[in-house]
Amino acid sequence: MAADAPRPEKSRRALLWTSTTYFGEGLPWSFLHQMVTEFMTALGRSSTQVTATSALHTAVGLKFLWSPVLDLFGRRRTWVWGLQLLLGGGMFVVAALAPSKNMVAIWTAVSLLAIVHATHDIACDGFYLQALDRHGQALYSGTRLGAYRLALIVGSSALVYLAGKTSWLLGFGAAGVVMLVTALVNAVVMPKPPEGHGDPPGTPTGAHKAPAFLEAFRSFVIQPQAVRVLAFLVTYRLGDILMFNISKPLLRDLGIGTAQRGVLNGLGTGASIVGVILGGALVARRGLARTLVPLIYMQNLAIPLYLGMAVFKPGYAGVTAVVFVEQFAAGLGLAASNVFIMQRCRRAFSASHFAMATSLVAWVAVGAGLISGPIDDWLGHRLFFTLAFVASIPSLILVWFVPTDPIEAETA
Repeated sequence: MAADAPRPEKSRRALLWTSTTYFGEGLPWSFLHQMVTEFMTALGRSSTQVTATSALHTAVGLKFLWSPVLDLFGRRRTWVWGLQLLLGGGMFVVAALAPSKNMVAIWTAVSLLAIVHATHDIACDGFYLQALDRHGQALYSGTRLGAYRLALIVGSSALVYLAGKTSWLLGFGAAGVVMLVTALVNAVVMPKPPEGHGDPPGTPTGAHKAPAFLEAFRSFVIQPQAVRVLAFLVTYRLGDILMFNISKPLLRDLGIGTAQRGVLNGLGTGASIVGVILGGALVARRGLARTLVPLIYMQNLAIPLYLGMAVFKPGYAGVTAVVFVEQFAAGLGLAASNVFIMQRCRRAFSASHFAMATSLVAWVAVGAGLISGPIDDWLGHRLFFTLAFVASIPSLILVWFVPTDPIEAETA
């Protein structure tokens, strides 16, 4: 069709806005779960206090409760960059509180910021599903996840390094500056798809949207093969999350110092970026039906590599190789699973349905984060990483039986 002629220009623009919006989604996560954790560690807080940051995932786990609001009211595009401005302001508040070391005030601030972050996740994912067709969603899946992980490098490496060399006031403040710049860029580069773009006939509009609030929930939980889909969402990252939570204590016990772990953080995140970009390209080219099983298997079969480190205690070179391979495999699996989730979302409630799916994963992360430390202390590293792999086995079975076709046909 003539309207589709300027394909290269569209591709360049889509590459730009999918990168900038998901960088803006990744930076708040890094701020809350990496930078705040490093801040607490630098203050000499106990392990229990440091790992308590896992509780900030609760906001993501509950975001499905208010996710229909973003589908039913306002423009998803405006929600995205508007919430990014609010996130930047919140980061400045945390920066201002950091020198006081007032933990009550700091915990209050980051808890409120976690709610804004979760709401922004809803808007960002919903806009992605609204602005792209099914092929585009798969094609740019690797790009969006790669940009997200690039933001993790900025937060966990560059900004933490800045804070360590100067102060947390400057470290947290620099995050706020980057967030505000990202918001302004997105306000310019994001496309303006019609609000009904891709929605099926009969989608509620205007004053008729409010009664559809509960329909967003109902239409998600009664989808075809709902039990298999929900069970897979609960289990597909369980082993990987358990493994990741104890990876830092393992590296510390292997004699890997803080500076070396920082280098490994950057290397591992870089490997995962390569993995998600390659995984997204593979899914776009070969289809989800042919790629979901092998990519999920690659993700979970990498977990025993950490068991191998606990048993054989390799040197830094061996540890580096394991971290690179495991993070690359995790990136491949993440790309495939994200396309799977997108294909289980109906366009009329794209933000709501994606939020509901990722909320399940967030609750897994909260639970796994809170229990992994005590279990590792009780069992030791070897048995813990064995248990982490055992926890991944249900997903290796379920992945053969979940639907891989889109839940609804593509619309013009």
